[in-house]
This record gives sequence, structure tokens and C-alpha cells, in this order.
Amino acid sequence: MELLTKPRGFFADQFENKSNFDAHYQGTGPEIWRQTNGKLDAFVSGAGTGGTIAGTGRFIKSMDENVQVVLADPEGSGLYNKVKFGVMYDRKEAEGTKRRHQVDTVVEGIGINRMTNNIDLALPIIDDAFRITDAEAVAMSRYLVHHDGLFLGSSSACNLVACVKLAKQMGWQEGQTVVTILWVKHSAHPLHLAHLIRTF
Repeated sequence: MELLTKPRGFFADQFENKSNFDAHYQGTGPEIWRQTNGKLDAFVSGAGTGGTIAGTGRFIKSMDENVQVVLADPEGSGLYNKVKFGVMYDRKEAEGTKRRHQVDTVVEGIGINRMTNNIDLALPIIDDAFRITDAEAVAMSRYLVHHDGLFLGSSSACNLVACVKLAKQMGWQEGQTVVTILWVKHSAHPLHLAHLIRTF
């Protein structure tokens, strides 16, 4: 009878739950700050729930408001336009273009077409955004396998493409520190962004 009356599950609600933000504000942000010795020029991240970019970005901005917090957003997501133009919209949603599966992209785990509590926490601290195409994400994934032996998914590749675009836009050549999040299992292989900028 106890199984019928007691809860047997837990809904984390990671899109709306502030614990998502808090975990990155209290964990990921301080870890990045320590590992870079506070010498950081930019933090680049995609957003699915918004927790990573919101929590990490807000912590980093609390330490140094001059650090750039930049969104990497895949095709079909409305966040790029929200950051750049204040409107949550993507051209793929235009009248007469609706499809059964509205967001046809190879990028998984990041990109969204609705506001969440965690994304609301991120918007005030995001300095810029880059729209990343499927072709760019796939090319970066293949480049990393061939040149660095890293098997990364499309969301990690999307983050790296945005890092390269940011560095080129800023005219950065050497000495800057750009941090992003890569979902790599069992790897401590360092990535050298300067190498990616010159060759990708």
C-alpha cells in the first residue's frame, strides 16, 4: 500500500528550476575562474535549458564584468534573435514555412524556441551571439576528429565554431583565453584555440 501513496519519482524540471543555474553559479563558474587564474577574455556556451550560460556567465561577470559572455546558437533556435534583436523568432517559423518537425538540425542538446526561467537569468549578461549552421558544426566535428582525435557531438562543435568566430571578430591572435564547454567522455586532451583559428 505504501507504493501507492508515496511519491516514486522526481521531476527535476531543469528548464525552469533555479537549481540548474545555482549548480553552474556555485560550481562551473568558480572552477573556470580558478583554472584560468582569473585571466579570462570570453566564455562561450550554447543554451538548451539556459542553466550553463546563465550560472557560469553570471559568476564570471561577478568576478570581471569585462569578460565577454557569448551564446552559440544552432539553426532553428530563436535565442540568437532574442539576444541580437530582442525577439524570440527564427526565419524557419515564418508563415507558410511551418513543418511537422519545426527544428530540423543535426545539433542536439542546445537551441530552443521558448523562454525558460534559466534563459531569463542569462539574457542580461550575454554580450553577443553567433548563429551556427549545421554545415559549420559538422565540419568542426570532422576537423576535431582528424586533427585532435576528439569525438565530439554537434553541440560541442557548435560551441567551438562560435569561439573561432568570436576570436576572428575581435581580432584576437595570441594571449587571450576563451573558455567553452565540451562534452567529452574520458578525455583530458587540451584544445588549442589558436590552432583552430589559423586552420579552420
